[in-house]
Amino acid sequence: MARHFSQAKIDEYKECFSFNAKRNYISQDDELSLIMRSLGFSPTREEVVRYLEKYKDEDGKMNFASFLDVLHEHSQSEDVKTEILQAFKTHDIDKKGYVSAKELRHILTNIGDRLTDQEVNSLLREFRISPDGPVHYEAFLKQLLTPFPDYDLS
Repeated sequence: MARHFSQAKIDEYKECFSFNAKRNYISQDDELSLIMRSLGFSPTREEVVRYLEKYKDEDGKMNFASFLDVLHEHSQSEDVKTEILQAFKTHDIDKKGYVSAKELRHILTNIGDRLTDQEVNSLLREFRISPDGPVHYEAFLKQLLTPFPDYDLS
């Protein structure tokens, strides 16, 4: 799988896999989902189930090499930023680059992997979005997809 990922990426993936796959293999879809999401991927539940079925061995286990195959396959089809941006544009009826916070709340609580009202309130607070104001979705998406710094405190 080194032909698809740099050694640095493989090391990053291995560290996350080893930390979360306590027995050094994955056997449950929630484990696969957690690890993929921890690495910044956004698989749907259906994709996770399909990957586990496709890549697990005869004992129902997925090892790290197979996990790399999953990540490669998924990275070929996933473009999170474009998908989310397109969803926002669909709701931007006036084509002005923003949706209302109320519309954002509706999207987040009713479409896809739904958030709770409490999660949406927290998100709005964190991004300093007024509950009645406009949300400039390109800026919001940029903030949302910017990874947190990984400070090495050692």
